[in-house]
Amino acid sequence: MLKIASLTVLALGLATSGFAAPATGPALDEGHYVSAGHLAHMTGKTKEGLAIAPVPTGPGATMLEAKRDRPGLVELHAHQNDEFVVQSGHAIVRVGGKVTGNHQTGPGEWRGGTIEGGHAYQMAPGDVLWIPAGSPHQVTPKGGVFRYLAIKFDAR
Repeated sequence: MLKIASLTVLALGLATSGFAAPATGPALDEGHYVSAGHLAHMTGKTKEGLAIAPVPTGPGATMLEAKRDRPGLVELHAHQNDEFVVQSGHAIVRVGGKVTGNHQTGPGEWRGGTIEGGHAYQMAPGDVLWIPAGSPHQVTPKGGVFRYLAIKFDAR
């Protein structure tokens, strides 16, 4: 089921971020395939607990292959939704509540601080979690490496 979910998400995409189709390959409007094996090797060693790599997608969305081996910072995106598709490992993803002590890192983007309240989701392979724009969230791996696709798209 995980492979089907990953392939379904990836099949929606168009080639970007250095994954352009070769001249003899499919037209850009035919999508772009990335195997589960290739996804698993896209991220290298983590730096400060995180490694990410872009995955091909279409206009209006960004997809990242993400690997975490320690808790991430609290994040809040004012204008973008996040959708996580878990590939391997386990984590607690806290969503919602109130953030204290964060700082703005760019237009509509905040990092750091702590979340008070919210809901703690126990994430496992095959799980999907949608996080609406404006909702603080934090990923905390449990028992090793946590790998997931993070799809980001504008809130409407």
